[in-house]
Amino acid sequence: MGKQLSMSLISQDNKKYNETVELPVDVSGEEYIIKIYPFFSPIKVNNMLNEIGEFLNNAKKENVKIKDEDFDYIVGYYIVKYFTDIKFTSSKKPNRIYKEIKEAMNSKLFDVILKSIPEESIEYVYEKIFEKQEMVAKIENKLKMYKNILNELPLENRDILSPNDKKENKN
Repeated sequence: MGKQLSMSLISQDNKKYNETVELPVDVSGEEYIIKIYPFFSPIKVNNMLNEIGEFLNNAKKENVKIKDEDFDYIVGYYIVKYFTDIKFTSSKKPNRIYKEIKEAMNSKLFDVILKSIPEESIEYVYEKIFEKQEMVAKIENKLKMYKNILNELPLENRDILSPNDKKENKN
C-alpha cells in the first residue's frame, strides 16, 4: 500500500519552481548571465497564457496584423519573458510588444535561451494552450446550441433579446 500524500510534501515539491540555472551568454564581446527558471509553475503558466490572450485581443482591437505563423514565436517570447530574468518592455501597446517579439524572432541569442529550457517545460505550456483551445471550442459549441434552442422557441417578446441577437434572428 502506498504512503499518504501530505500538503507539506506538495509544498516541498513546489520549491522546484524557485530554482534557477545560470546561462552565460556573449553579447558583442561582453559576457552576461541569464537566470532561467527551468521548471514552470502552473500558476505562472496560466498568468502567461492570460497575458498572451490579452496581447492577441489588444492587437486585434488595434488592427495590428499578426501572422498565424508567428504564434510559436509569440509563445517563445512570453516563455522567455516569464521564465528568465531578462528585462522586457513594460508597454502594454500591442505594436510595441509585437516589435519586440519580431526582434526576438530575429535573434540567435533568443534561440539559444529557448533551447536551454527543458523540453518538458515547453511541452507543458503547449499542453495548457491546447486545453484552453479545447475549452473555448466546447463553450462556443454550447453557446451555439443554446442560441439555436432559443431561436426555435416561440417567443412573443423578441424585443427583449439583445441587439446582436435581433440581427442574427433577421438573417
